[in-house]
Amino acid sequence: MTKKNSLKNLVIITVITFLTIIISIHFLDADIAIGVMHFIRSIRPLHRATENIPDILPDIVALGTLFMWVIYFYRLYKKKNDVETHFLLLAATTLPVSYILKTFLKYMFGRTNPRSWILHHKPLVFDWFHHFGSGSFPSGHMTVFVAFCTALLFYYPKYRKIVLIFLVLLGISLIGTDYHFLSDVIGGAYLGYITSYILRFILEKISSKFRSETMHEE
Repeated sequence: MTKKNSLKNLVIITVITFLTIIISIHFLDADIAIGVMHFIRSIRPLHRATENIPDILPDIVALGTLFMWVIYFYRLYKKKNDVETHFLLLAATTLPVSYILKTFLKYMFGRTNPRSWILHHKPLVFDWFHHFGSGSFPSGHMTVFVAFCTALLFYYPKYRKIVLIFLVLLGISLIGTDYHFLSDVIGGAYLGYITSYILRFILEKISSKFRSETMHEE
């Protein structure tokens, strides 16, 4: 695929995503969240199980990033410049970057999450630059995992089916436990994808420039 076609596809994906998010916010989010909560409350064990799910995403990001950077530098030490090394560089970069971006955007949008709205009767609004650490849009889990999976598919496209099934199940679980609206999940997926897409472009440019300078010195 040429760079021109790739950019064209990215623009199309962006437009479709933004339109889908707008439609979801205005016509789908509230009804889906209410329906999900009615279902959860109708099954007492399910209601208890989903009531206080711990957020281990920061731990996953921290440990995953550290683990991948260690392996990446070990492979550099062994002078291995292959697909796995390039994947590790992108994945180890996109994981913390996507986490930081989602944290800032959640604070910026300040959207009420479904449980606060339904269970605690808080207004369903975008309260800009409020609710640090508790905003709903975009979904942090969706952002981080899509960012990682996008990096994975750039270098290992053969895992496409498994990755897509995993991400669909993740999105369903986030909506199905009423921790996120549909638009939160869509927004998170887009943010994760675009983060890895841009970082790959930047890292390839840096790598290409470095190789060019090295060859020139030799």
